[in-house]
Parts: sequence; structure tokens; C-alpha cells
Amino acid sequence: MRESEREQCQSTIIGIHHIGMSVSDLQASLEFYTHALGTSAERLIPAQHDNEVSAYGASGESALLSFPNGYLKLSEYDRSHLPSSTVLPVKGPGITHVCYQSPTQENIYQRLMDSGATPVSRGTEPVHLLGQGVYYAYARDRDGIMYETEHLDRSPFEGPIWFSHVALVSPDLDRLVEFYGLLLEAEPNRRTNRASGPTFDEVADYDDVMIRAAWFDIGNMILEMWQFVNPVTPEPKQAPAFEALGYNKVAFEVSDLEKEFERLSDQGIEFLAPLGMSEDGLEACLRDPDGNLVSLIQPQEGTGRSVAQLKQKTW
Repeated sequence: MRESEREQCQSTIIGIHHIGMSVSDLQASLEFYTHALGTSAERLIPAQHDNEVSAYGASGESALLSFPNGYLKLSEYDRSHLPSSTVLPVKGPGITHVCYQSPTQENIYQRLMDSGATPVSRGTEPVHLLGQGVYYAYARDRDGIMYETEHLDRSPFEGPIWFSHVALVSPDLDRLVEFYGLLLEAEPNRRTNRASGPTFDEVADYDDVMIRAAWFDIGNMILEMWQFVNPVTPEPKQAPAFEALGYNKVAFEVSDLEKEFERLSDQGIEFLAPLGMSEDGLEACLRDPDGNLVSLIQPQEGTGRSVAQLKQKTW
């Protein structure tokens, strides 16, 4: 392949723009997260557009939580047509959690507990998982949506809070890695076929846990993937309803959405709708092999909400 052809087909994805999360009470969730994490929030005005760019037919009130390196988008939808929500197990499948990192002295784990969170990990303190000065814990917010905190004795970043990663749990890690490798035009930065031990049991709250994993470094954040071997991650029964409580979208920012749309379509990836405008900018949506919703966004100029203006992971 000539260099010009290689450049032409290269991915234009520049980072993870935001993680979408459906909540039962937007104001209560904003108070929970902003108070405990000390982050700012901005209410979003829904865009008026003719194109059903989202292809999921849901509309609701939203707000954006801003971190130094990324965004968490909280949305409240009408869920009266859905069955009662159940919490997503640690073993998945699906988008199981996001991770908030901080210096150990900030103790964001306890701050979130004091705000009404409930623990998932065993014990009353984060677990010193690998003996390297990083302390891990899973917990759930008031909607039962899981998140992870990581306390670092030697923090590599400035400021108290870092939006570290989003985790996808799949019954077929190899299938998921292949899909995101195509999407990102990249190989995982790290993989392991065996992660286990007593401290893993403590964090995940499973006995004799065994995990396979892979990590993609997307510049500003990490895309983390797990496959539970014990207990086994089940196959997804169907794509989750967008309005259901929990994480409902991983949104990547691109510099040229038309180019990405053409590149991925040529690779056989089907989009849910044509390109269209949303409150986030020019957008197109698709689903990964497990049914998780993926969004590609090219922000409108002047919004001030571009990954290019955020801090990048440099370690």
C-alpha cells in the first residue's frame, strides 16, 4: 500500500468524548456526583434536528459532568414502558463501569459512600490489589449503577480527580478486541489471558475469580475490556434499551466523521442511521458485537467541548 493510501484509510478517532449514562433522577444524580467528586456540571439543551441520528428514539433531559480529560453525560428518560430495572452484574455482559482515579489522600471512595453509595467490593476500604500503591474498589450509586475508584499513592496527574477508563465486559474478548481494533485502527496496548487471586476476589466479590482482559489507550482515556472465565460472562440476550438505567453509550470524538462513516461502512460495519446533528455535534451511531451502543461525534466548532482541549494521558 502506498503511503498516500495508508493515510487515506487511517482512523480519525482522536479520543473518548464522553460516556453516556441513563439515570432515574437527573438532579439527584448531579448532586451525588458533583458533591463527592468536586466536578462541574452543565445542563444541555437538546438539538432540534430532522434526522433521527440517535436511531434509538429516546429523548430526555441531559447534563454533562466535566473532568480534566473527559465527560460523563447523564440523561433522564421516560422509562414507564420498560420493565423494572435490574443492576448489571460485575461479570456483565455490557458496559459495567467507569473509573475515577485520585490521589489516595483525596479518598473519593469514602466521599461517594458518604453521599449514599453502596459497596460492591468486600470490606470497608479499597483493596490493595497488586501491592503497587493502587487501591481498587467497586461500588454502586443510588440507581445501582456501578463505578470504580482507584486511589494512587503516587499520582501521575495533576488535580484530585481523573476520569480514568470505561469498562466493557464481554463473553468473547477476542471478538470484541477485533471489532474495536478495526474501529480504532489500533492494537490493544496490553492484554492478559489470566488475572486471578484473592485480591481480585475481594474487588469483584466473586470466589475464585478468573479474568481475561485487554486495554486500548485512546489518548485521553482507556477503553478496558474484560471476559470473566469464572464466573462465566453470559452472552447478551439482546441489545439493552437506551433508556434503561446504566451506561448506555461510549462516544468517540473524530476529526472527520464523513471519512469515518465511509471507512467503516466499507469495512462492513452497519450504522443505525445516516449522519445527523445532535446536541453533541455531527453524530453517527452503531453497535458493537455485544450490542453496546457506540457513537462517533464531530463536535461543532465553538462549543468548547472537544477532546483536543482536554488533558491527555501521558503515562
